[in-house]
Parts: sequence; structure tokens; C-alpha cells
Amino acid sequence: RTIKRDLRVNFGVAATAAINPLTDRIMPFMLIGGTAWPLGRYMFTDETDVISTGGTLGDMALVDEMFIVDQQQSSAFSSDLSATAAIVAFLDAQPPLPGVDVEGSPYPAVGSWAPGTTGGQILEALATQGDYMSPWFDNVGFFRMVRTIDPDVAVPTLDFDRGNRVIAGTISETSDLLRAPNRFIVASNSSEAAGDAIVGTYDVPPSAPYSIAQRGFAIPQVVNLQLANPAQATAVARNLGIRQSVFRRTQLATAPDPRHDSYDVIRWQGVNWLELGWSMTLEEGAPMTHVLRRSFQ
Repeated sequence: RTIKRDLRVNFGVAATAAINPLTDRIMPFMLIGGTAWPLGRYMFTDETDVISTGGTLGDMALVDEMFIVDQQQSSAFSSDLSATAAIVAFLDAQPPLPGVDVEGSPYPAVGSWAPGTTGGQILEALATQGDYMSPWFDNVGFFRMVRTIDPDVAVPTLDFDRGNRVIAGTISETSDLLRAPNRFIVASNSSEAAGDAIVGTYDVPPSAPYSIAQRGFAIPQVVNLQLANPAQATAVARNLGIRQSVFRRTQLATAPDPRHDSYDVIRWQGVNWLELGWSMTLEEGAPMTHVLRRSFQ
């Protein structure tokens, strides 16, 4: 989803009276051994007032500040820049953010978006062209975009195989193996493709059980985009293969750990997993639930 983080918090009488949900921000921290670990920066999106004889209590829904960016745009946006420059230019036209960290990409981003398009739709399109993961707001409240992460070759951020971190009895696993695409084809529909065709293809590795070699036929996913050259088309095809083919997912619980952030690579059961998201109850000692994914490679 475009907005990655949300909270539901109940406030007492004094806090409810002090809060201005239109302008205030909430920054929760986890205290461990006297050290405060940030868990993100949040804004209010819904308020329910519970009226009682003891005063008014607040039942609040909060999301991260992607809510600011993911609004319908009042004017058109177009780009013939690099993907990195296009993302920065788009963000410069938004209300000020606490911080922006966008990794560099060598690929161009060509396209135009009409008024009424949401910011999330524009950023997702730029992410695809620039070989990026989806944007998110991190633990300190900064907007971030990183290049596509292949967990199979990345250095793990955290190792669940050490210290018996995973709580027994909380593990479930699902798979899209039977219907997963095994070939990704990206073709350019830009004017630059009028002469020579600009096409990129990415096949999942033959070692994967759903590969063309092992399954016996191709299940393609074909996308048409405005791209500059075959190298970019190939990178985008690989990006789609890594990002969109969620083949095996697992959900498990651990002790709470505030070091987790979006797209961490987790070592568990001897293989690398990409962390898609986590959740926890804001109570001392409550477990932390993680959603991880990996491909059959």
C-alpha cells in the first residue's frame, strides 16, 4: 500500500484536550535499557470523541506523513529527467517534509500525469521506471526511496537464526507458486521506440520450481511503459520480477525490536527474506508480528 504505517491510540482527558489533530504530530518511541528508539512520525486522520462524566477521551487513528504526499494533484506533472531528479522535482512541489533521502538511479523517467492523479500513483510510476522499491517514511520520519532489493544476494540486516528470536506457534506460510508469472516483458511505447523496438525481458532463474524450464511453459506478465533504451527496459523487467512476484510469504512473531524498518533483509531458516511490514501492540512486552517474503530461487 502507499501509506506504510498507521497507529490507533487512545488518549486520556488531558491529552485529548491538549491535542490539535489538524496540526499536531505524534512520534512514539520504544524505551530499551534507557535508550529511546523512534518508531516513526504520524499525523491524525480520524478522531472519535468518547464523552463521559469524567471528561472527553480521544480514540485516534494516525498514519505516517505519506498522507501529505498521496493527495490528488491540482496540476499536471511531467518528466523528461532522470528518475531521481523527477522524484525530487515532484517532492519539491509538495508541502515541506521533515527529510528526503532518495538513492541515485541512472535511468530516465519519461511521462506525464493529469491533474487529479494521486501522489502515490506518480511515485509508483517513477519507482518502476527508475528501478526503485516503493517509497516509505522511515523510523525517524524521513521520506525514503531505495533501489530494488534482491534479498537472495543482499547482506541480511537482522538474523533470526541466532538467539531463538521467533516465537514458536506463531508461524504461518502461504504461496503463489501455482499462478506466479515466470517471464516479465517490458516494452516501450515512447516516441523513441518508433525505430528499433525497446523491449526488456526477465526470466526467473531455472532453479526456481515455477521457471519455464521446470514448469514447461511461460506465464508472462507484459507491461507497456515509456522507456529510453533496452538497458532500462531490462532493469524495469527485473524490478517487476523482484517486486511483484510474491511467491512465498510467512508471518511470524518475535520479541519487539525497534531496529526494524521497511525492506530489511532478514536471515531465517538459513535463507534471506525481505520484510514487507510489521505490527505490534503498543504495550510493554507485547510481541512484534512480521510479514516476510522470498522467491523460490
